[in-house]
Amino acid sequence: MPTLVFAKFAINDHVGYSRYVELATPIFVREKVIIHASDEEPQALSPDMQADKVVLLEFRDHSHFKHFFSQIDYIEAAKIRDAASTISATVFERFEMPK
Repeated sequence: MPTLVFAKFAINDHVGYSRYVELATPIFVREKVIIHASDEEPQALSPDMQADKVVLLEFRDHSHFKHFFSQIDYIEAAKIRDAASTISATVFERFEMPK
């Protein structure tokens, strides 16, 4: 079943975060992660959802998700992301309508 990740970011270093995007984007492409959303002007519906950026990612399944986040090059890129921003994220399965 497809596994989704929703993440929101508070960015404190835009140059550093841009470097993360530059490094991470080819990894998302190589690993065939679907990027459903990447919005730098999200509209919060509640105060706890304020963010400078939000993303919604889709992985084939949970093992694909685990594989992606264990890639050495992504781990290195994520260190740059973490230095440049604060991330809040959640992982969940896509809802399938009963037939």
